[in-house]
Order: sequence, then C-alpha cells, then structure tokens
Amino acid sequence: MVKKKKSKKSAARKRQRRFRRFLLVLLLLVLSSGIVAGALLIPPLFAGKETTVLPQSVIDAQMYGGTLVVARQETTREAESNTSIEFVASEGSRLNRSDVICKVYSSGYNQTEINRLEMYRDEIRTYHNTQVFSAYVDAALESENTTIAEMAKQVRVLVQGRADGSLSNLEKQLGSELNARKSYLKAKYPDDQTLSELYKVENDQLKKIESWTTTYSATEECLVSFYTDGYEGTVNAGTAANLMPQDIRNVIRGVLPEQSMVARGNKSIYRTVNPNEWYALFLCQDRDFNPVRGLDYQIVLEGFDDYPVTGRLDSFTQIGGDLLLRLRVAQDVSPVLNIRSCRASVGNTVRAYAVPEAAIYEPDGTNKYVIVLYNGQQVAVEVSEMSRTGDGMVYVNPMLPNSPLNGQNQVLLVR
Repeated sequence: MVKKKKSKKSAARKRQRRFRRFLLVLLLLVLSSGIVAGALLIPPLFAGKETTVLPQSVIDAQMYGGTLVVARQETTREAESNTSIEFVASEGSRLNRSDVICKVYSSGYNQTEINRLEMYRDEIRTYHNTQVFSAYVDAALESENTTIAEMAKQVRVLVQGRADGSLSNLEKQLGSELNARKSYLKAKYPDDQTLSELYKVENDQLKKIESWTTTYSATEECLVSFYTDGYEGTVNAGTAANLMPQDIRNVIRGVLPEQSMVARGNKSIYRTVNPNEWYALFLCQDRDFNPVRGLDYQIVLEGFDDYPVTGRLDSFTQIGGDLLLRLRVAQDVSPVLNIRSCRASVGNTVRAYAVPEAAIYEPDGTNKYVIVLYNGQQVAVEVSEMSRTGDGMVYVNPMLPNSPLNGQNQVLLVR
C-alpha cells in the first residue's frame, strides 16, 4: 500500500511539471507576438498573394485660418500710481537671476531731498578743507578729490545728453568713491563735535532717501518688458486651459477685464516673461478642422514670415460654431513679447504611405490592417486611412509608432 501511494504522488508531480512546461511555452509564444509595436503576428492566411513595396509619401499640410491670441508665462509688478521709476534694464532684454530691473521712488522722493544731501556733503568738505587739514598737504586725498571731480563732470555731460554711457553705473562709481573718501577722512583725521554732527546729518538724509527707494531685481532667467496691455493677469500660461472661445473673442475685441479697487490705484511698472515657452490660443474660423490632441501643428503668424512656429495641441474646445485650440509653443517668445493677437493659420503635415485598396485588410469590417512581410512572417499592422487619391490608392498611417510599415518591407495585396 505504501508503494502505491508513492506511485500516485510521483505521477502527480510529473503532471505538474508538464503543465509548467506548457505554461512556459505558451508564455514565450505570447511574448513573441508582441515584439513589434503596433503589429500582430498572424497565420499565413495570404500565402501566394501578390506583394508590393510602398514608397513613403507626404501629404501637404492643410492650413486653417483664424485669429490667434498669445498667452505668455509672465508676472507683472505693480506700484502706486504716484511713484517715479528709473529703468535700469533695457526693454526686451534677457536677464539672469539678481540682475537689476528698475528702481522705484515713492511719492516722498524728489530732487529737493537729493540737493539737500549734496548740500550736507559740501558742508563736510568745506569744514575739512578750512578747519581739519588746512595746514596739511595730503597727496592721497588730492588724488581722490580729482577722481571725484572728474566723475561728477562725466555725470553732468551724460545728463545734458552730450555723451553716451550708463548713467546708473557712473552714479554707482561716484557713490563708491565718495564713500571711500569719507572712510579715508574718518580714519586719518580726528573728529570733533561739529564734524560728527555733520556726518550724522548726512547719514540721516541718506537713510531718508533710501527709505523711499525700492530696487527690483530678476528672481530667475527671464525677459523683461515695461509695456503692459491689461490682460497679463487673465490671459497667461496658467489660465490658458480654462479660457473659452468667448473669452478669446473678448480679448480680440479689446474688452478689458474688471479691475479691483486696489488695482485701480496702482500702475504696472514691468513684467517678467518665461523666454522659452508660450501658448497660442487659436480661434479657428473653419468648421471642417478636426484637431487631434498631442499632435504638432505648424502655425503661420501673419506678418511674421521669418518666425516659423510649431505648437503641440494640449486641448481644444468646440462650442457651437466656435473652435478654440490651445497649442503649447516651446520656442523663443521674443518675437511675440509685445503681441497679444494677430491673424494666423494652423495646419499639419502628415507622413503616410500610398497603398493599393487591395492591400487593406478589414477582418471585422471596422479596423483596417495592412499585411506586411516582416522577418519572414506575415504581420498585420493596424492603420488609419488618411485620404484616397481617386486612382485606387489609399493614404494610410500606422496607428502605433515603430511599426514594420516603413516603406522598405513588402506589403501583400489581400484581395
């Protein structure tokens, strides 16, 4: 009885091993059927059928007209309306992090306060010359005075428009030289009560002026522009996905969004813009356009012949007769930095294969296939029909990438 039980167990183990081998072979067959993306290995159903080699063709882009609205990734800086601005960066320039954009002076700042500061400094210089070191000859101080006098002269020439140069940079250099002279005088010549009081008055005036001055700098790489149109907060890369056809029509017509009470008391002083990406919001006037998400489309902007644009369709909305396309453009934004809307055309170029009608295989009457000879096997490649030429040829495109339908392998005529 014991030997009989062992025999049954042994037979069961053999059956399990055979079953595992069967599963392994079946798995290998399944995996081998997926070696080609977008293809299906099939039995040799069409042995002996005629074959042909397909040349690759290009279907020219059909362009659809309409109006395009530019949505940039931009941030606007505002200030009180009664401020004055000193622009340091140039319009449209590309900035790096920490580059100075502009200086904004509040309403308390005026030239009278600057003149008062210069008056205090003159009093300090006069006191030094007449009281502190009138009996001394200081070559180092004389050299410093000469440098300052020359810089002051250059500032006057620039202000009068009689020379070219950076006034802001020259003013920084002059301020640095003045501070160096002050430090030198404090270190070499003893202070007295009068001189200490003069220094205190000068320092208080400097702090007063600085309290009215705000310096704005770039926080990241960007383009800067000092021109705004009122749509920066509502039509941008962050709002593009939610804008509807009517919103775009309002922009085209110049209907500005409502401003809050706070915003009405401010003015825009500059905007920083992502230099490498923007959105094209295209309101199409052709109703027969059937856009496809994820495809790249050529965009032709009216008046921008030297600026070819390619945009990937993120999404679209069709409401009644209005079709709005939202295309992301990964290109330099400089040409459209100050453009909000313009006439445009959108379309795409399709690469396809012209196959005879007899090469289209429709096993279920719905999906279309082309039978390709690939590595000695018949492979069914699912295709989409693009158009027909009228002479028995059909333009088709593989449904999935990396298919063996590449213009080099033979295709069977199945009818």
